[in-house]
Amino acid sequence: MSGISRLGAEWSYVKIKHQPLKPDGTKRGDPEIECLQCGHVFRGGASRIRSHLLGTKDGVSACDAVYEEDKQKFGKIAQEKSEQQLSKKRKTDLDNLTRSNSDPSAASTSNSSRFNPITSAFQKVDKASADASVARFFYANGLPFNAARSSQYSDMIDQITKMPPGYKPPTYNRIRDELLHQEKARVAADLKSCIDSSAKAGSDLTSDGWSDARSRPLLNFLLLTTKGAQFIKAVDTTGQSKTDDYIADMLSKATEEAGPENVVQVITDSAANCKAAGKLVEQQYPHIFWAPCAAHSLDLLLEAIGKLSWVKNIVKPGKTVLKFVMNHQKSHAIFKQYSKLELLRPGETRFATVFIMLDRMREVRTALEQSVIDPDWKDWVDGNTSEVKR
Repeated sequence: MSGISRLGAEWSYVKIKHQPLKPDGTKRGDPEIECLQCGHVFRGGASRIRSHLLGTKDGVSACDAVYEEDKQKFGKIAQEKSEQQLSKKRKTDLDNLTRSNSDPSAASTSNSSRFNPITSAFQKVDKASADASVARFFYANGLPFNAARSSQYSDMIDQITKMPPGYKPPTYNRIRDELLHQEKARVAADLKSCIDSSAKAGSDLTSDGWSDARSRPLLNFLLLTTKGAQFIKAVDTTGQSKTDDYIADMLSKATEEAGPENVVQVITDSAANCKAAGKLVEQQYPHIFWAPCAAHSLDLLLEAIGKLSWVKNIVKPGKTVLKFVMNHQKSHAIFKQYSKLELLRPGETRFATVFIMLDRMREVRTALEQSVIDPDWKDWVDGNTSEVKR
């Protein structure tokens, strides 16, 4: 264990149970290690430890006790390792190309089977054509460009490249039927791990109200576990009075679906009816505690600060400037000549956005000052007095 400090961070999550040795005392193969989080014993090195902690298979079962922040940290490490390997491969390919150009005979004897300039030239053309086809698929189907950053996108490409020539992708009917059912079963298995983890470490049941695209009032319920957040259900509350008894009944039903033994805390906003509902849930389940939403509590705090007279004297003129610049096409166009950043409008339901608006105005203060002394601004104001007054 003394050498673990010199290894990667993943080694601090395991202990070495046995290290095979050669007759001369040097290490032979990977050691037998035990996960300090879940107790699972397996043989392997750094990559298999990361696979165990991240739950990415690689011949080793996933850890069901590692925290989400640790998974994110090791996911970043795995990505950096992959990028380093890719960078190393590119450097090797570049060295081979340079060597073949400077000494063709050496290249033909040492790398004849690995590198061929003519073949490489055709491969570049093929890659350009393949890239264009992928991009065209995005454009023609209106797919968001962010989809290219998805891990599923990279995994799809990797899996396709492993297939033999002539691979045909699944048809429309297979995607919407057979494969959809398979994916649903896989997701259900992943969600089960969330419930299983809550049995060990407990979980938080959270609830919040919102409106969908059809303006229906919905009450959603999520379970927060060490494995991540799991959506339980959304209830259409159209025509219902949001009394403390009604909300408590909805929370109780969601608790029963998640399993009362798995829930240790119920979180809602701090409105009077939600607070009263939380107390009713505590009476029904003595081991469960109610807590107000931290984000909602902070928003109420900022709203109270915003009611102070000296803060009002800052917020009001700030909103006036914002409204003037954003509501007039000419003033907005002049402002954009001096700023790459846009002014931000405050939200209707979160007072914290007012402070975000003011902070952005502080960032673009120089651009605002330059706008009002621009000759075009003066000509516009002098020639459109009635419009400016509006």
